[in-house]
Amino acid sequence: MTYGLTSPDRLSRSSSIRRLNFVSPAPRGRQATAASSVRNRLSKYVRLTGEELDFIERSEDDPKPITKGDKLSQHNEDGDIVVLQSGWAVLKSYNKSSGHQILRVFLPGEFVGLSEIGTPQVEHQISMQTSGVVSRLSRRAFYSGVSRLPRLNALLLALVSLDLQAFRHHGSCMRSMSAESNLKFFLLQLRSRLKVPGVGTGDRFHVPFSQVEIGQAVGLTSIYVNKLLRALRERGELEIDRPYFRLLAREQWEKDIEFLDAYENMDTSWFPSAEPPEDLPPRDKSMRTEFAMV
Repeated sequence: MTYGLTSPDRLSRSSSIRRLNFVSPAPRGRQATAASSVRNRLSKYVRLTGEELDFIERSEDDPKPITKGDKLSQHNEDGDIVVLQSGWAVLKSYNKSSGHQILRVFLPGEFVGLSEIGTPQVEHQISMQTSGVVSRLSRRAFYSGVSRLPRLNALLLALVSLDLQAFRHHGSCMRSMSAESNLKFFLLQLRSRLKVPGVGTGDRFHVPFSQVEIGQAVGLTSIYVNKLLRALRERGELEIDRPYFRLLAREQWEKDIEFLDAYENMDTSWFPSAEPPEDLPPRDKSMRTEFAMV
């Protein structure tokens, strides 16, 4: 069933993606589905209004199952916004000297493509790390919907900013920290980003990566990753029950590497109000009318 949408446009010639055009929001109070990881993730920072929940629900229309390894976008394709309703995805790059590198991990409840929305075409390949469910929107449809919701627009902008901060911190760590500290930082940041109701909580969390892929994310060989994981297990700091990891010394790790949780304290003080503005007093209304007549 499709809510709040006009009829879909014709399929995109470049990517065969259904284009959705948002119309006026449905009446306040309609709830997103109980299982919405997008709603759960965004609700971590603000209490969502009926219109904001309605936008989330409409952005999740037309869900499509997708399997591990399927590509969400490829180099030189037109960009779209992908709503990752479930499953994990990764953004990879490749060069001859260092081979494949995992530059970004996308988690359930995230909008894939916001960081690339300023470029006409996708610069990197984004593919599914696990099976999952996704829905797609054109950039125009996404913006036409979210632009009517200033506070939600601000929240998504803030999340992109936090992603940039976390990415910058990770890059700094890879250049200045030891290999073991890099690995600890990677696991601590995954835990931080997964700490969302309905997605993940606590020190035991899903890590759907092979040792080769972990190495691609932290700049190490798979042999070195194996050595470090074995040492952490032997010291009683890490428990591994594939595909789950449990951090047994998380607080000590955070202290040792001075871990900064970029996602823990978002500044929402500058967000616009989610409520509609009150009517102007009668005198101001008449003044405005007079000005308009001049």
